[in-house]
Amino acid sequence: MALIKPGTAARRTRKATTRTPMEASSKGDLKRLFVSQVRLDILKLFLLKSEVRYHVREITRQVGAEINAVRRELDNLMTLGMLERTPQKNRLVYALKKEYPHLIEILGLLVKDEGLGKALGGRGVGDVKFAFISVPFLLGRVATPNDIDILMVGSVQMRRVGEIVKAEEKRRGQEINYAVLSEREFNELKKRRDPLILSALLQPKVILTPNSHEYLSL
Repeated sequence: MALIKPGTAARRTRKATTRTPMEASSKGDLKRLFVSQVRLDILKLFLLKSEVRYHVREITRQVGAEINAVRRELDNLMTLGMLERTPQKNRLVYALKKEYPHLIEILGLLVKDEGLGKALGGRGVGDVKFAFISVPFLLGRVATPNDIDILMVGSVQMRRVGEIVKAEEKRRGQEINYAVLSEREFNELKKRRDPLILSALLQPKVILTPNSHEYLSL
């Protein structure tokens, strides 16, 4: 687990604040996605563990719905182009179609609503000015030493963030590379054109904090 520790200023204890996540807009196909609880539960299953392929009965067991309702919603998601279906031995398996054009927006909505993003934006994390989670990480990438999966900037409570990351590592069965920086450290690294920070900022990401344009400029 890689960690960039913040400086002295960032270690000062401050009153924890809850930030309102940046809400993604939904239009067109997005409006058609969230029309039933079964569909929402299926989306959560595929998006929050996107590397896994599921057959119908496994999906039915995971979401706790009737098999006919599951089949109907799988067909709907296939029609929307969000899932792909392939034969495997004597049954069909479904997987997330990562070329789906609205994937990042929908992934962001779900991650902020109840996934890792919700935990990192919750109480006790500190005064977070800027934070994001890497989309490649959310889609199953195992980070190299040159990748940052999660970046948080501000007066962040490192112990709480460490607890959240540790729980997610256990759930995923892999290490997570995360960086916690004070604003001063982040600005200095960006000014120096630090390759690790620049690469992190250029990758596709789900931004957890509002009004973050100044942090994204290079």
